[in-house]
Amino acid sequence: MNFTLPTTIAKAFRNVLLLAITCTVFACQETVETDDTPQTETETPVSEEESTETRPAPTFFIVPPDLADKRVWICENTSSDIFHVQHDCPLLVQCKGNYRNVTIPRAIETYGRYNCQVCSKDLDHIFDEDMVR
Repeated sequence: MNFTLPTTIAKAFRNVLLLAITCTVFACQETVETDDTPQTETETPVSEEESTETRPAPTFFIVPPDLADKRVWICENTSSDIFHVQHDCPLLVQCKGNYRNVTIPRAIETYGRYNCQVCSKDLDHIFDEDMVR
């Protein structure tokens, strides 16, 4: 007696079942959003005590090539105009808005941020027009 037909059906069924399990596993994975895409969120009203006068966006800056890929933290609220190198900077911890991790050029160009004088004072040279390069 030849058992090739039931064996072939069993192998085909096993392959279909493995494919279904694999598809299910990959479909259940969480998607990770990158920080480079703008997100729309509802704005919360900011009281007058929390809002401070922000500086205009920097008009002059030079980011050295070795710092172009360095990521920094910013607080997305209307009263912050600085970026932070350390995620546990005391000024960043006080943030009442959302945090975002972006590259230094994006923090300056897109968000108009300056460096924090607490955690990133060594990056003052980025905004120094008189520095010899």
